[in-house]
Amino acid sequence: MSRRDMATSVATRLGMLNVLERLPSRPSLVILTYHRIMRPEDSKYDPNVIEATPDQFDEQLAMLKRRFDVVDPEEMVELVDKPSKLRHLRVGITFDDGYIDNYEIAFPLLKKNGLKALFFLATSFVGSRHLTWWDRIAWMVRHTKRSTLRLRSYPTDIAFDARAPELAIRRVLGLYKKGKGGVEGFLEELEEATSVAAPVEAERPEFLSWEQAREMQAAGMAIGSHTHRHLILAQLPAAEQLDECVIARKALLENDCAFADCIAYPVGGRTSFDAATRTAAESAGYRFGFSNFGGVNHRGEIDRFNIRRLALDESASVAQLRLRLAWTGLAGAAPW
Repeated sequence: MSRRDMATSVATRLGMLNVLERLPSRPSLVILTYHRIMRPEDSKYDPNVIEATPDQFDEQLAMLKRRFDVVDPEEMVELVDKPSKLRHLRVGITFDDGYIDNYEIAFPLLKKNGLKALFFLATSFVGSRHLTWWDRIAWMVRHTKRSTLRLRSYPTDIAFDARAPELAIRRVLGLYKKGKGGVEGFLEELEEATSVAAPVEAERPEFLSWEQAREMQAAGMAIGSHTHRHLILAQLPAAEQLDECVIARKALLENDCAFADCIAYPVGGRTSFDAATRTAAESAGYRFGFSNFGGVNHRGEIDRFNIRRLALDESASVAQLRLRLAWTGLAGAAPW
């Protein structure tokens, strides 16, 4: 049993969860990050961007509405802009990338539960069958017949056990995200290492369309920027970072997206954006920048260009999410 499972089991058995949720919370904003809502067995590509099945997501939303003060996107950015309004723990919901299941599955479930979310779209993907670099990486690792993979340049010669594909996918993706090389060079090297050529497009649309985005916005959802091509910004020259920010914001404004001043940095880890990223975002006209390496936004400590979010995990139960949020509200930090 993992430490997370053990902590949740003990807290539930002893009735501590109910006690924790009744205690006064520290004024803070906790923002949850989702990417995809689907069954992992239905995915041909990267399983690491699936945070919940449809049933799990529905259960999570019902729990959040029942037990926590969930903010809509307008309240979320207002609390960032005016943190003095934070009086207790507030919870926000966001989605990155704009996969089609955000429209087909997440959107109806949010409406069913009377909740709203902020969706960050990579504007070059909208309405397309495009396969992202992380999904192409997953495809190659998943389909290789080789027992080990050797990638020479990122950054050293490391062997991966392709007989355990889920772990190998996670490790290869982690290696690329920490590197400084361009994505095309990495994909070419991985294609050579796996002897697998990944498709460039899927058989059906992978990403929601502008028409669908407008329908979601009309129902109270919000649409923000995830840059244009979803490249890791810190790996790009400053001028190219600015282009990624400007092109995406222009597309959002052309499609009447009211949250065109919000951007979520692709990947969102500590090394995936830098000082040049902040400068690019501000210069492009954004007022809010969201990261994704964990953490909580405490009153008096909020950085408008490093709004912290908590990544979720498909294996996490509703009880574990409850415990994580309740503990965060008290201690000011997530327990894992």
